[in-house]
Amino acid sequence: MVAARSAFLDRGYYIPLRDALCARVAQECKTLPSPALLDSGCGEGYYTAGLYQALTQAGCAPQIAGVDISKFALRRAAKRLPQGEFTVASVYHLPLADQSVDALVNVFSPLAPEEFARVLRKNGRLLVAVPGKRHLWELKERLYDEPYENPGTAPHLPGFLLEETRPVTYPMALSGEDVWSLFQMTPYFYKTGPQRRESLSQAHGMEITADFLLLCYRKEEG
Repeated sequence: MVAARSAFLDRGYYIPLRDALCARVAQECKTLPSPALLDSGCGEGYYTAGLYQALTQAGCAPQIAGVDISKFALRRAAKRLPQGEFTVASVYHLPLADQSVDALVNVFSPLAPEEFARVLRKNGRLLVAVPGKRHLWELKERLYDEPYENPGTAPHLPGFLLEETRPVTYPMALSGEDVWSLFQMTPYFYKTGPQRRESLSQAHGMEITADFLLLCYRKEEG
């Protein structure tokens, strides 16, 4: 899964999401000379590296860290962004001090609002990316007799106020090889029978919808 996700992301299919995320974080942190940022569930560091570059280009000297439960993913993250700090950890037990980060990013990873609120400073920002209703719809049509939509709504996170919901939706023209990489990096891979796996592995290419929600929360002071 780690190798498939790296191969897919490196082909640039999720650049619009990465750019929207980076622009929003840079906007929030541009007045801070050295913002502290945590990528929670950072995986291979694809978004972490983009965030570091965006903040540097905005004139900041960012301190950036990432946590993930996969040591295999973190090895790739450390190579992708030598300037970052990466450690194996659960998002439910972050190895950070109270109120130690200015912004926290979470892309398709488990949400732990109480722990996020603990490590964020006053008025800290939480940026979350979740699937929109029609994310990967055409892939689902190939895999299921009755494909289902995602909830496509912003989760309620105790201790946080939702300030902005920004949809990021666009078509992706994928080669057969990239369809297979995308499939391997999704939960569908483990829920699909061998017959349909085999059928998808023979695909010559597909146009698949990317549909995300980029959510910006502010830590609620109470």
